[in-house]
Amino acid sequence: MDIYLIRHGETDYNKGRRLQGVTDIPLNERGIALAEQTARELLEIRFDKIFTSPLVRAKKTAEIIRGERKIPIIVTDGLREISFGDYEGLTVLDGKYNIPDPHFLDFFQAPQKYQTPPNGESIADMSERTAGFVREVLLEPENRGKTILMASHGAAIRGVLSGLFRVPIEEFWGGGVHKNCAVTLLRGEGTDFEIVFENRVYY
Repeated sequence: MDIYLIRHGETDYNKGRRLQGVTDIPLNERGIALAEQTARELLEIRFDKIFTSPLVRAKKTAEIIRGERKIPIIVTDGLREISFGDYEGLTVLDGKYNIPDPHFLDFFQAPQKYQTPPNGESIADMSERTAGFVREVLLEPENRGKTILMASHGAAIRGVLSGLFRVPIEEFWGGGVHKNCAVTLLRGEGTDFEIVFENRVYY
C-alpha cells in the first residue's frame, strides 16, 4: 500500500502567520496554483482512494489533485487539523504577536512544554486521532496493495508520522512544518511500513 500524505495549499492565514487550526479558511490564489502544479506532477499516479480533512483548504486541495479521476473523496475527522481553541485567528508574526500566552511558541520550539489553549486540542490527543486513523487504513484488508491520497494539514501530518513511529513529543516536529502542498509517501501494510520520502514539493 502507498499512502500519499499532502498538506493543503497556501491560505491567507498561512501567509500572515495566523493560527488557523480548525478555522475554515479557503486556499488563496497562490494556494490553488501550488495545488495545480502538484496535481500535474502526480497525474500518472493511479489513486484508488482519496481521504481528506473536512476543512475546505484540504478538501479543495484533494479535489485539484484528483482532477479527472473518477474517485469519490471521503471526508474524515481523522485528518482534521489540531484546534487552537480560543487562540485561532491570532498571529505569531514577529512584531504582531497577540496571543495571550507568552509561551505559545513552545508549540513549535518545545512541544513537550506546550500548554493547550482554552478549548483547544492537545498535541497528544491530535497525534492519537490522526495516527489512529492512518493505522486503521493500513490495517484494513481491502486496502492491501492500494494507492491512497490523504489531504491534511501541517500539524496533523506531523501527528500522523510521530504517532505511527512513536516519536517522543520533544521530537514531534522532526524536520519542521511541511510546506504547503508538500507530499510525503508512506509505504507498507499493517504494522510494517516506512517513509519513502517526506516533505517533497513540486514547485
